[in-house]
Amino acid sequence: MTTRSDETARAPFTMPLRLRRGRPVRPGAIDWEFDVALLVFAAFVALAVAGVFLQHRATAIDVANALESPSGQHWFGTDSEGRDVFARVAVGTIISFAAAAATVLIGAAGGVLIAVTCGLGPRWLDTVLMRLTDTVLAFPQLLLALAISVALGPGLISAGVGIVVTIIPIFARTLRAEAVRSRSEPFIESARTIGLSTPHIAVRHVVPYLSTTLTVQVAANFGAAVLTLAGLSFIGVGAQPPTPEWGAMITDGLQNALTGQWWIGVCPGMALLLLVASLNVLSDRVRARGGLRRKAGAL
Repeated sequence: MTTRSDETARAPFTMPLRLRRGRPVRPGAIDWEFDVALLVFAAFVALAVAGVFLQHRATAIDVANALESPSGQHWFGTDSEGRDVFARVAVGTIISFAAAAATVLIGAAGGVLIAVTCGLGPRWLDTVLMRLTDTVLAFPQLLLALAISVALGPGLISAGVGIVVTIIPIFARTLRAEAVRSRSEPFIESARTIGLSTPHIAVRHVVPYLSTTLTVQVAANFGAAVLTLAGLSFIGVGAQPPTPEWGAMITDGLQNALTGQWWIGVCPGMALLLLVASLNVLSDRVRARGGLRRKAGAL
């Protein structure tokens, strides 16, 4: 017999909820942080679409109009070579999205492979892989990515490789606990009992079991990948001129900041700040929703 207190305890997890700071909010309540973050992210998606049509303006040199302040013709002004800063920021959005998506997806794939191997493989292999993972995690993420980028030579691909190497251990360490926990799940034991192969169990059962945690980690690391790429380009080992990447544009703007042309560095810097902040808020909500689903499933 179900008591009223049991129904009350279950209600927050069966009602359609929104979340604020990781806590459930009753239907009808407005989560301003989430709404604003989603609106900002949507604006950057639209900016990336606009960047597809502004690639020529982002690289076209017009010395006669160099260092013009923001105006109706050039919304974010022009740089020292007369290139439209708004167009460069828009194209930089495409680069940031594409690079972050590629590095995070590759890192997620590598992390899932390591985690599933630890969960279904022999104990000694789990120990070896986790010790290697811990060794990589012992280094600061940006410092390790910088070292790899310098070793491979400056460029977007080198920066991407550095970011991937630092992201894989994060996914592996987080997902490994879930993969090991899946060993004792009844559906895994049943699959072994009927003679299914380990690769089949991994693809059809363990990977879907990791999907919630994987989604949270993808959302959380996307913003970090954008920021790391900008940091590597800022110090000269990521994107190289004239590629309109935000970090490289901020570095270019530093040369003119003291003479009053603030917009060259401030505009891409503000774009980076807004995008990373919105991604962090959205990833917090994804993490909270994932935790809420796990609690609901446990009831």
